[in-house]
Formats: sequence, structure tokens, C-alpha cells
Amino acid sequence: MVRDTKILVIFLLVLSCMVACATGPETKPNGVYHRVKKGETLWRIAQTYNCDLDRLAEANNLPDSSIEAGSVLFIPNASRSVDITSGSTSSRKTYTATRKKSPEVERKSTVSNSGNISNRHSSRSSKLSFVWPVKGKVSSKFGKYKGMQHNGIKIDGKAGMPVIASAGGIVIHSAPIKYYGETIIIKHNQTYSTVYSHLKKREVLTGSTVRKGEQIGVLGGEKTTGKPCLHFEVRYKNRAKNPLYYLPK
Repeated sequence: MVRDTKILVIFLLVLSCMVACATGPETKPNGVYHRVKKGETLWRIAQTYNCDLDRLAEANNLPDSSIEAGSVLFIPNASRSVDITSGSTSSRKTYTATRKKSPEVERKSTVSNSGNISNRHSSRSSKLSFVWPVKGKVSSKFGKYKGMQHNGIKIDGKAGMPVIASAGGIVIHSAPIKYYGETIIIKHNQTYSTVYSHLKKREVLTGSTVRKGEQIGVLGGEKTTGKPCLHFEVRYKNRAKNPLYYLPK
């Protein structure tokens, strides 16, 4: 009996060692923690850390872009924390150092190519940000909702309300689309675009350049229900993203 007990104890010890070896040490996810300061937005934090906005929101279990000053966010794959308020990112430091090293070259370049330098400075300093395209309540969320996959959100409003461009860009589509009615698509840069559907009236043509906040149409309603609402999408490299991560709270 004693011998059997010893054999059982030895077996359990060996088994526990095997499980420990198989499991291995607990691995910690790569990234850093960032304490949110007043005035910082989820969009700006994602841009500064060069982190995908959806991934940042998912890593912190955020239902939308709402974050509070003093809260702590985990930034996936980041190697160091960044002071966003002062704008102390590595790319900006490199740019500043380059200008200090060669002021004469910079002056000559400005004189000979003043237009190009001005344009590059403008594109560098103006960061892409979004505003709500229409005032109203979100009645249908992004993703799986009521058994269906939704590539955007529905924002309820009043028929005839102005619909504005969520960000500046070029209108690449202004025409009806089956099931979505009158639709406008704006391309903001090489990666981002927005979609506006269920319009009663389109006020911009394909190829037009629009500014952020400029009226592009008038709110209509769904063909099936007649309910006044706007179908709104944010697309990154033509992939639908959750608009609530990009819009201000």
C-alpha cells in the first residue's frame, strides 16, 4: 500500500512537470500603456502610435471612441510611450533635426519650389479627422446587428436635414445605388473614404472637391420603411470600419 502511494505521488509529480513544460512561461502581449491626457482622442492616439484604430479599440474593449482623461490604454506593438500633447514623435524629431542641419538648403528649396514646399507642409500639418455627417441618434450599429452584417451605422434624423462631409476630399461617386438610394462617396486620401446613403438630394457631383463640414446633400429615408436616416460608412483601404471609432463622442 505504501509502495503504491509512493508510485502515485511520483506519477503526479512527473505529470505536473510535463504540464508545466508544455504550457511554458506566460507570454505578455507586446505593447505599452498610455495614460490619456485632456484633449486627446482615440483617433489621434492611434495615428501617433501608427496603430490600427479598430485594433486599438478592440484591445481596450471600447464600444466607441469615448475615452476619458486619466484612463489608461494599452497600445499593441508599441515600443515606447509617446507624449502626444507635445507631439514628441520620432518622425517629427527627425524632421526638425534635418532642418537644423541644412538651413541653407532649406531656404534655397523654398525659393525655387515655393509651391511644392507649401503643399507638402499643408498636407503634413493637416491631420485627417472626422465629424458627424448629420445630427441624430445612432439606431443601427456597425457589425452584426439583429442577425445581419452592417458595414456602417444608421443615424436617425429629420427629412430634409443637411448632410455634411465628414472630412474633406474628392467626390468619387454621386449617383443612386441599388438598395441604398441616392449615395455619395468621398475619398479623403490614399487610404480613407466615407459613404453617405439614403439621401433625398445630392448637392455635389462626381469629381468635386469638398471641405470638411460642407453640405453635400439632404437627408432622405429608407425605401423600405420611409424612416429618415443616413447610412454612413468609414472605409480604410476599401474595408469597412466601425465609424464610431472615428467620430467624436
